[in-house]
Amino acid sequence: GSDLTAGYGSTSTAGADSTLIAGYGSTQTSGGDSSLTAGYGSTQTARKGSDLTAGYGSTATAGADSSLIAGYGSTQTSGNASSLTAGYGSTQTARTGSDLTAGYGSTSTAGADSTLIAGYGSTQTSGGDS
Repeated sequence: GSDLTAGYGSTSTAGADSTLIAGYGSTQTSGGDSSLTAGYGSTQTARKGSDLTAGYGSTATAGADSSLIAGYGSTQTSGNASSLTAGYGSTQTARTGSDLTAGYGSTSTAGADSTLIAGYGSTQTSGGDS
Protein backbone atom coordinates (compact mmCIF):
# COMPACT_ATOMS: atom_id res chain seq x y z
CA GLY A 1 0.00 0.00 0.00
CA SER A 2 2.95 2.36 -0.38
CA ASP A 3 3.72 5.04 -2.99
CA LEU A 4 7.40 5.44 -3.93
CA THR A 5 8.88 7.92 -6.42
CA ALA A 6 12.67 8.14 -6.70
CA GLY A 7 15.29 9.72 -8.94
CA TYR A 8 18.15 7.88 -10.58
CA GLY A 9 20.96 6.42 -8.48
CA SER A 10 18.83 6.46 -5.35
CA THR A 11 18.20 3.72 -2.80
CA SER A 12 14.78 3.81 -1.18
CA THR A 13 12.57 1.65 1.01
CA ALA A 14 8.93 2.62 1.55
CA GLY A 15 7.08 1.09 4.50
CA ALA A 16 3.49 -0.10 4.39
CA ASP A 17 0.92 2.60 3.56
CA SER A 18 3.65 5.26 3.29
CA THR A 19 4.54 7.90 0.69
CA LEU A 20 8.18 8.38 -0.30
CA ILE A 21 9.56 10.90 -2.82
CA ALA A 22 13.34 11.05 -3.22
CA GLY A 23 15.76 12.93 -5.47
CA TYR A 24 18.67 11.37 -7.32
CA GLY A 25 21.64 9.88 -5.46
CA SER A 26 19.72 9.77 -2.20
CA THR A 27 19.15 7.04 0.38
CA GLN A 28 15.72 7.02 2.00
CA THR A 29 13.75 4.76 4.33
CA SER A 30 10.17 5.46 5.37
CA GLY A 31 8.26 3.59 8.05
CA GLY A 32 4.63 2.53 7.92
CA ASP A 33 2.01 5.29 7.57
CA SER A 34 4.70 7.93 7.05
CA SER A 35 5.43 10.63 4.48
CA LEU A 36 9.00 11.35 3.31
CA THR A 37 10.12 13.93 0.74
CA ALA A 38 13.84 14.53 0.23
CA GLY A 39 16.19 16.31 -2.16
CA TYR A 40 19.16 14.85 -3.99
CA GLY A 41 22.24 13.49 -2.22
CA SER A 42 20.41 13.24 1.08
CA THR A 43 20.03 10.45 3.64
CA GLN A 44 16.69 10.33 5.43
CA THR A 45 14.86 7.96 7.74
CA ALA A 46 11.20 8.56 8.61
CA ARG A 47 9.82 6.42 11.43
CA LYS A 48 6.28 5.08 11.59
CA GLY A 49 3.61 7.77 11.42
CA SER A 50 6.08 10.62 10.81
CA ASP A 51 6.26 13.42 8.24
CA LEU A 52 9.76 14.29 6.98
CA THR A 53 10.69 16.95 4.40
CA ALA A 54 14.38 17.67 3.79
CA GLY A 55 16.53 19.59 1.33
CA TYR A 56 19.46 18.27 -0.66
CA GLY A 57 22.65 17.06 1.02
CA SER A 58 20.92 16.72 4.36
CA THR A 59 20.87 13.89 6.90
CA ALA A 60 17.66 13.56 8.89
CA THR A 61 15.94 11.05 11.14
CA ALA A 62 12.31 11.63 12.13
CA GLY A 63 11.03 9.71 15.15
CA ALA A 64 7.67 8.01 15.26
CA ASP A 65 4.66 10.34 14.97
CA SER A 66 6.94 13.36 14.56
CA SER A 67 7.18 16.21 12.04
CA LEU A 68 10.60 17.18 10.67
CA ILE A 69 11.37 19.91 8.10
CA ALA A 70 15.04 20.53 7.34
CA GLY A 71 16.93 22.79 4.95
CA TYR A 72 19.76 21.68 2.69
CA GLY A 73 23.10 20.56 4.10
CA SER A 74 21.62 20.12 7.56
CA THR A 75 21.76 17.29 10.10
CA GLN A 76 18.53 16.80 12.05
CA THR A 77 17.17 14.24 14.49
CA SER A 78 13.67 14.43 15.94
CA GLY A 79 12.42 12.22 18.75
CA ASN A 80 9.06 10.54 18.92
CA ALA A 81 6.01 12.84 18.84
CA SER A 82 8.19 15.93 18.32
CA SER A 83 8.21 18.84 15.86
CA LEU A 84 11.47 20.10 14.32
CA THR A 85 11.89 22.88 11.74
CA ALA A 86 15.42 24.01 10.83
CA GLY A 87 17.19 26.12 8.24
CA TYR A 88 20.09 25.11 6.02
CA GLY A 89 23.52 24.16 7.35
CA SER A 90 22.17 23.59 10.85
CA THR A 91 22.49 20.73 13.33
CA GLN A 92 19.44 20.09 15.50
CA THR A 93 18.25 17.43 17.92
CA ALA A 94 14.67 17.49 19.22
CA ARG A 95 13.92 15.07 22.04
CA THR A 96 10.66 13.21 22.57
CA GLY A 97 7.64 15.51 22.76
CA SER A 98 9.61 18.69 22.04
CA ASP A 99 9.10 21.58 19.60
CA LEU A 100 12.27 23.01 18.01
CA THR A 101 12.48 25.85 15.46
CA ALA A 102 15.93 27.07 14.40
CA GLY A 103 17.50 29.37 11.82
CA TYR A 104 20.30 28.50 9.42
CA GLY A 105 23.80 27.71 10.66
CA SER A 106 22.58 27.01 14.17
CA THR A 107 23.25 24.12 16.56
CA SER A 108 20.43 23.28 18.96
CA THR A 109 19.26 20.54 21.29
CA ALA A 110 15.72 20.62 22.70
CA GLY A 111 15.07 18.47 25.77
CA ALA A 112 12.04 16.26 26.18
CA ASP A 113 8.69 18.11 26.27
CA SER A 114 10.41 21.46 25.76
CA THR A 115 10.04 24.35 23.29
CA LEU A 116 13.14 25.90 21.69
CA ILE A 117 13.29 28.75 19.14
CA ALA A 118 16.75 29.82 17.95
CA GLY A 119 17.98 32.43 15.49
CA TYR A 120 20.59 31.85 12.79
CA GLY A 121 24.20 31.14 13.75
CA SER A 122 23.23 30.40 17.34
CA THR A 123 23.95 27.53 19.74
CA GLN A 124 21.07 26.59 22.06
CA THR A 125 20.32 23.83 24.54
CA SER A 126 17.05 23.48 26.43
CA GLY A 127 16.42 21.01 29.24
CA GLY A 128 13.38 18.84 29.68
CA ASP A 129 10.03 20.59 30.31
CA SER A 130 11.61 23.98 29.55
